[in-house]
Amino acid sequence: MKLSEFFVSRGIRSFAIRTGIFAGIGAWIFADWRYGILLGAIVALLTSIVLPFIFYFKFLPYTKLKRQLPQPFLFDEPVRFTVKKGTVGGFFILTEKSIFFLSRECADQTLELTRDKVKSISLGKNFTIDVFLNNTQFIRIFSGAGEDLLEILRENGWNVKQ
Repeated sequence: MKLSEFFVSRGIRSFAIRTGIFAGIGAWIFADWRYGILLGAIVALLTSIVLPFIFYFKFLPYTKLKRQLPQPFLFDEPVRFTVKKGTVGGFFILTEKSIFFLSRECADQTLELTRDKVKSISLGKNFTIDVFLNNTQFIRIFSGAGEDLLEILRENGWNVKQ
């Protein structure tokens, strides 16, 4: 992601505004209401400037990894997925020939699955997606965009079952 995308992100802006409001209310309770407004505005401004840089530098290693993957991406979304020891956060990247999982929490950051390694893909319970590698192994993906992902997989010839 580009640095400018973090500055216009709705999530970061709303978090900065809420942080400013709560800081202002706290200052208003313990001091004068004018100090509350001033402190709230300063906190909101600083938060909206500092947070994009923090997130940009946090995601910079994954941006570099994404540049090495084959382009174009059909789907690129932050998700949580299962590994041997539980779930980890990362990215789900779909290209024409492969599925890539980029992990933010594991030592091995990249997992590539080609069409011949994936037996089937189906919608699981609670809007999860199950990627079956064989009869006993599967990767469960937790994402809010699960139905969109299944539709894109189906359109691109992956073995998607209902």
